[in-house]
Order: sequence, then C-alpha cells, then structure tokens
Amino acid sequence: MNPTPHRPPRLPRATLFDWMRGPRRSPAYTRSLLRALLAALLLAGHASARAQADLPLEFDHAYQTEMAAERAALRARIQQWPAPLRDANQQIAAALRANDVAQALRLAENLSQRDPGNADVRNFLARLQSANGQQAAAVKLLDEAIRLDPDNRWFYVNKAGAQAELRDLSGALATARTLTARYPQWSIGLNLEAALLDGLGRVPQALQAYQRAVAATPSSAQILTNQGLLLQRLGREAEARASYEAALRVQPGYSRAAAALASLPR
Repeated sequence: MNPTPHRPPRLPRATLFDWMRGPRRSPAYTRSLLRALLAALLLAGHASARAQADLPLEFDHAYQTEMAAERAALRARIQQWPAPLRDANQQIAAALRANDVAQALRLAENLSQRDPGNADVRNFLARLQSANGQQAAAVKLLDEAIRLDPDNRWFYVNKAGAQAELRDLSGALATARTLTARYPQWSIGLNLEAALLDGLGRVPQALQAYQRAVAATPSSAQILTNQGLLLQRLGREAEARASYEAALRVQPGYSRAAAALASLPR
C-alpha cells in the first residue's frame, strides 16, 4: 500500500498474509517526508528540492526480500490456525475483495475475540483501522500486538507509521528506537529512526543513524539513497554522490539512486 497525503490508502484486496506491505516543518516538507515514511511505512527518503521530491518511490531488493520473508512466515503461522479461524480469514479476504471494509472489520474483530492471544490478527485489525483513517485505534491495536509478540519487527514499523500519520513524530521515534534497541543491526529499523530524526530537525543525529544503517544488514540501495538525499540537502554534494554511487553498486539500476545522482551538478 502506498498512502499519500492526497488520497486515502488503497484498501487491501487480499488475505491477512497478503496485506503485509508495510514530519513536520513547512507543508511541502511535511508532505514529502510523510509520503516517504508512509509508502508502506518504509521508504524514508525525502528532500526539500522539487526534483528530489519527485524521485520515484521504489522498494529495493533488500526491502522486498525482508517483506517477502515476513509474508512467508505469516503464511506459515496462519497454516497453524484451527480450521474455523482459517475459514474466518478467508471470509475477511472475500469482504475485502468486495470492497466491503465495514464487513471486513466486523469479521476481523470477531476473529480477534475468538483468538484474543493472536498478535497477527491484532496487527491486521490495526492495518484495517489505519486504512480507514483511524490511526489512534491502529496504534492501540499495535501496542496489543507488540505485547503479544514483542519479537515481530514489523509491528514496530507499522506502529511508527501510524504515529507518523498522527503527526506524532516524537512518539514514532520512540517506537523506532525501541525497535533498534531490540534489533541494533537491522538496517531497515535504523533507516526508519534516521528518517524520523530528520523529520524532527535533529539532523546530526539523523546522519549518525544513517551511518549505522548503511553499516548494518541487509545492505540496501534504498538506505544509501536516503542518506545521500540528506547529504545533498545539506550541500554536501561530494558525499551525496558517493552515497548514490554506493547504492548503485549494491543494486545496479536502482532508479531512485540513478535519478538522485543525475540531479547533481556535473
């Protein structure tokens, strides 16, 4: 899903496991950063210049691999559910395919009541509430999901995204830091922390977080590009160029890095 400030997020049209995708200064700055943060809650780059704001939003191979791994793990967990709960999940999927979000919410809430210890169901309910514009409800549900399964990294990412939708960047940063304290070598969490620090105007700390992110795993062209965009915005064009070139070594042809590199003066 790719929510933007200009239209509501697309409604999910899949089963529970298939709907796993995954700041505030001037209005233009805010729109650019929120668009980046909320593109499946993971694309964290932004820029004040128009050319940079128009860079394509594109998951790189590292993000795609991480999200695919979580979808596969979720499918495996769902297969362990009792048959009546799997059937209920299919009913939710059918409601979503019919674009009947109200019915999907009712069914998902019923499923949650039948299996109150299921963190994945709480996470799914949160995603439904988020798509419905109910971010405060989503945050509460994600708190419950995290309490039930504190080891699921994506629950923290989703919660930080819902908090960012509420313009609660300080709260989102606290969530991201809980994540990075638990998983200090996960580059995707560090990328989120860096973007939120930047959105809060804490640029030196954002640069430090990006340095940690690019040294962590998985190696990501996307994160190197985000680091480069911040360096370019600060006028540090030689360092920005180096970040973009490093991104293209990690993933040749990555369009965000290529577009950003082309935007630098020759």
